[in-house]
Amino acid sequence: MVTLKPSEDIQPLSEFRANAAAVLKQVQETERPVVLTQHGRGAAVLLAVNRYEALVEELEFLRDV
Repeated sequence: MVTLKPSEDIQPLSEFRANAAAVLKQVQETERPVVLTQHGRGAAVLLAVNRYEALVEELEFLRDV
């Protein structure tokens, strides 16, 4: 499991809009999710594709068990 670093991995949506390419690069390099906030509340999670696929595969496996 990847540890979330709040100082780096929680960002306001407005900051994401201004720096989308840099945030995507961060997600791909660190494989840590980024939590996007809107009005101070969690709104979405940005996740690297390979991490997303791994989560889906794990969920499917657990459902089959």
